[in-house]
Amino acid sequence: MEIKDIIFDLCSTGGVSGNEEPVIEIVKKYFENYAEVSTDSNGNVYAVMGNIDADKTILLDAHIDRIGLIVTGIDDNGFVKVDACGGIDIRTLQDTEVIPQNYPEFTGVVCCLPPHLSDGKEDKAAPISKTWIDFGIDKESVSKYISIGDTLTFKSKPRMLLGDKIASACLDDRCGVAALIKVAEILHNTKSVEDYKVVFLLSSQEETFGTGAKTGSFTVDADEAIAVDVSFASQPDISGQYSKIELQKGPMICISPILNKAMTNYLIRLAEGKKIPYQLEPISAATGTNADSISVSKSGVKTAVISIPQRYMHTPNEVISIKDVENTARLIADYVLSGGAFDD
Repeated sequence: MEIKDIIFDLCSTGGVSGNEEPVIEIVKKYFENYAEVSTDSNGNVYAVMGNIDADKTILLDAHIDRIGLIVTGIDDNGFVKVDACGGIDIRTLQDTEVIPQNYPEFTGVVCCLPPHLSDGKEDKAAPISKTWIDFGIDKESVSKYISIGDTLTFKSKPRMLLGDKIASACLDDRCGVAALIKVAEILHNTKSVEDYKVVFLLSSQEETFGTGAKTGSFTVDADEAIAVDVSFASQPDISGQYSKIELQKGPMICISPILNKAMTNYLIRLAEGKKIPYQLEPISAATGTNADSISVSKSGVKTAVISIPQRYMHTPNEVISIKDVENTARLIADYVLSGGAFDD
């Protein structure tokens, strides 16, 4: 299956942190073609390939949850009060269309104050504490479908831009999941992973507390791990190191004190040897990815991070390049097939 179609499939469903059930079923459908699949009580999906009795284990992680909103109240007129579930960019919320995860056929609109009635500060984003949703019906009617604690997502469909770019909500980190699905396909077709076990962890709740990676990495107890996520690509008015990160120029290999230096260097050498385009992402401390939890699981796990460049993170219209996802999958598959950095 084309990677574009996988991304579109993954990005067309719900799965807000803590409520990943809709996307779990889609992820299981893909990985069941290549691996032994199971789930746990935290909403993690595990897919196991290779020699399950091997002494060495490689863990490949990408999170399946997406940011959204959680219902905190309903007023007497039927307006629905919400709070952020994950790192919502409040600048993009006003007048945005949203849908309840349990009833995606309903559409609500984020309330916004017309500039004619404002205090002259309409150029500032309203805080999440003042965010309400209008479903167009009264309290009695809306309460039949929406309850306190329900989650809402952006009403957004993935679509192609010019070139090979995709615009969609929740490409963070559904494009990382798509990359790992392609890795599983490559490994399945080569049938050459015999010396170690490969465990794909499609983890839950990264956008809130990182619960899935914390418990999942403890369960797997891997020797090496690669966390796959997204990071910042250049766009107008970006300065500093991310102004040099471009779409279509390959995945970003992270360099950080918390990551294993041998793995990072091995990935760089492998990319250069296989002529896979790559970019470097130096970070002075924690990475802000699941690697921060995986690397300190149990007695510690050697960990690396590969990120897919992305514009407009945590908005309804994140943008990535299909080529970058494909090259991410190639690099990880080659890493696994070459035996990892166990002996470096």
